[in-house]
Amino acid sequence: MAGPQAAQIALVCVGTELLRGQVNTHQSWLSRKLQNAGLFAGRECTLPDDRRLIASQLRAWMKDCDALVVCGGLGPTFDDITREAAADALGRRMRYRQDLFDGIRRKLGRLRMPVPEENKRQAWVIDGAEVLENHAGSAPGQILRWRRRGRPRLMALLPGPYAEMAPMFERDVLPRLVASLGRGRRAAHWVVHLSGIAESAADERLAKVTAMAGPDLDFTILSSAGQVDYHVTAAGRDPRRVAARLSLARSRALQAVGDFAFGEGEETLESACGRALRAAGLTLAVAESCTGGLVGQKLTAVPGSSDYFQGGVIAYSNALKRRLLGVRAATLVRHGAVSAETAQEMARGARKAGRASVGLAVTGVAGPGGGSAQKPVGLVYVAVSVGAKTVSRELRLGGSRELVRARAAARALHLLLLALRGVKGRANRRHLL
Repeated sequence: MAGPQAAQIALVCVGTELLRGQVNTHQSWLSRKLQNAGLFAGRECTLPDDRRLIASQLRAWMKDCDALVVCGGLGPTFDDITREAAADALGRRMRYRQDLFDGIRRKLGRLRMPVPEENKRQAWVIDGAEVLENHAGSAPGQILRWRRRGRPRLMALLPGPYAEMAPMFERDVLPRLVASLGRGRRAAHWVVHLSGIAESAADERLAKVTAMAGPDLDFTILSSAGQVDYHVTAAGRDPRRVAARLSLARSRALQAVGDFAFGEGEETLESACGRALRAAGLTLAVAESCTGGLVGQKLTAVPGSSDYFQGGVIAYSNALKRRLLGVRAATLVRHGAVSAETAQEMARGARKAGRASVGLAVTGVAGPGGGSAQKPVGLVYVAVSVGAKTVSRELRLGGSRELVRARAAARALHLLLLALRGVKGRANRRHLL
């Protein structure tokens, strides 16, 4: 809900490959960058490498959009036709720039790469365009301006590869969008990350906060595997009022979600766990069955995780659960591999095997096969052993095998974080070992 004063910005990604299964991450990245700057994408689409179709779509959105950000189709090959399509939409000619081609040739020459004649396609510029230098590749970007109904409009043509598109957008395009469309407004953004709660339940808890929305305060709630993110963006001409509104929304949101919040800003669930382990002077070992090492992968993705992470055991078979983790045969016979009892013994076994302060375990049925009436696909148990206590949780997770595994890993880390919140300071370390 961007509010009635927000500029209308459209995002267009070009590339037939994006309609043939390749994941397009540009839309979400650009939307977040715009939101953080107090601007909002009101439309988005993905188009194939079809000159007439691209030109038609650009022409249609030029009628009522303040800005268009177009990614892709600026390369040197036959199917890179975004420049031509944009020129058609604007009704402008294109001109070849020998100086641009010379620059491309020098750049590729320094990398000892051949420069075929096809690269000359990247040196064609639409009349009136401002050329944007590409520091990471060969395709220059272009900024095009026009006026409609007395208002300035802007179109940015950006290369498709993320390593080229992202820095060009942040350096050259976003400041121009803020200058031309920000209308003197400043923006501030905040996000809180939640785990252990469904998106709908989080939305219900946050309903009174979201009701504060208006032209100067915007809210977005997004979910991914095992995580919910709640975004708040405040905007306005008075920086103090912007900061005050954001602070009020933040305090009310944190109060509404309570212990489901694990971090703000760039914090991740695994970095929050690492921070808690380091603060308490504790070490961690993990035991995984259905997640197959995903928990360990997440934990070790955090720089400096060797300070607290001892290692892990991936024990799919009952034999390995017994031999490496010390799970009792009687437990497996009586309760099965997928049970709270087995998860608890795996957590204690990981702690012992890794000579760690804390043990974390996951066992379950990820699917799509292997389930039963008593233990269906998506049934997962997570357990944490710390101090004299070992606690476990039963989870019923939906989705594909990949989603079950991702959600199980996230819920295991959330349980770990909750357990660590009761352990404060390095003074507790000795009795936990």
